[in-house]
Amino acid sequence: MTHRPAFLVVQGVVTDREGFRAYSEALPPIYHQYGGHYLAVAPAPLIEILEGDPEGRSLVIARFDSADAARAFWHSPEYAAAKRLREGKGSFYVMLVEGLPEA
Repeated sequence: MTHRPAFLVVQGVVTDREGFRAYSEALPPIYHQYGGHYLAVAPAPLIEILEGDPEGRSLVIARFDSADAARAFWHSPEYAAAKRLREGKGSFYVMLVEGLPEA
């Protein structure tokens, strides 16, 4: 069976940076618990736009061993509790993308 990693891609505009801090600090151990890790974390001003309108969005890319592992993270009680910490702190667009098969 061919292994396919999965990636959570998050675009967001944080409107309350100070309030968002607790959410940001809560995430790394939850990612780790579900086998995920960050590949890229970039605030909007540090993203080089090559084409299109970036709409001032920051970017986070996280890798998981599989789409099922990413879904387990996303639907976990630990993440649900952390997600409440970001309510009212910005707007976010989250995608789950399966990677290409690994040899």
